[in-house]
Amino acid sequence: MTYMKSTVDCSVLWGARAGVGPGYTLEAAAVRLIEDIAELREEGGIPQHVRTAIGILPQQRVLEIRVQGLSVEADPDRITIREVTTALFELASYHNIVVLDGVTPPLFTQRILLLDSDGSPFSAMVGTAVGDVEPVTGQPNQPGA
Repeated sequence: MTYMKSTVDCSVLWGARAGVGPGYTLEAAAVRLIEDIAELREEGGIPQHVRTAIGILPQQRVLEIRVQGLSVEADPDRITIREVTTALFELASYHNIVVLDGVTPPLFTQRILLLDSDGSPFSAMVGTAVGDVEPVTGQPNQPGA
């Protein structure tokens, strides 16, 4: 059998606000994300009527963002729904580290749930991160090291 080394074995998606060591846990990322969402709301990137709640499941390495205040009835073309979901996904990505080796788990998986007025999800986005791929040199957990 022939084994091929993947071109992504030594690459990583490293969020702009992510790091390793003390202060860069899933819990710390959640706190920083709350601050980022508040800042984005002040800048008009998230409508004032939209509410977010962040929870974490540390054992599963999941960061969950619950979003209320959007609906298909109020946004039938889903433009605002997509914009808010994408903005939240990108913000959370700033705090994540995803090694593209297919073996190393990401710091966390994000789960964004948009909830209707009854609290039931009507839309969701699940994944790890989006961003620029960087080569890993030196230690595999620190790009450019």
